[in-house]
Amino acid sequence: MAVQAIDLRVDDVSAATQMLSAAYGWRVLSDDPNFGELDAGGLRVMLSRDAMVPWGELNGLILHQYVDDVGVAVNRAVAAGAELLAGPLRTDWGTEAAYLRGPDQLIVDLCRDV
Repeated sequence: MAVQAIDLRVDDVSAATQMLSAAYGWRVLSDDPNFGELDAGGLRVMLSRDAMVPWGELNGLILHQYVDDVGVAVNRAVAAGAELLAGPLRTDWGTEAAYLRGPDQLIVDLCRDV
């Protein structure tokens, strides 16, 4: 068994779908004002304004995307509207990493093993 999808609450589904695709290269599977879905390299990232269950603001979630060149990936993400929070930097656990935010407080760690 494996986790194959994650659903995130965002205010503007279409804007978030387009930004995540442009910033991280995730393939758009659905782009509707109420529901977006992207393929993030085998993990489906679903975006919703409303859900069948009650939920609050996104908090405490970081998606880790492994890349070949952290600097190039950061430049792409920032150009697409992501906010660079930290990095690129070397971590104590053996990666080069950069942490970016956006949209709606979603944090993405662009990283590679070193």
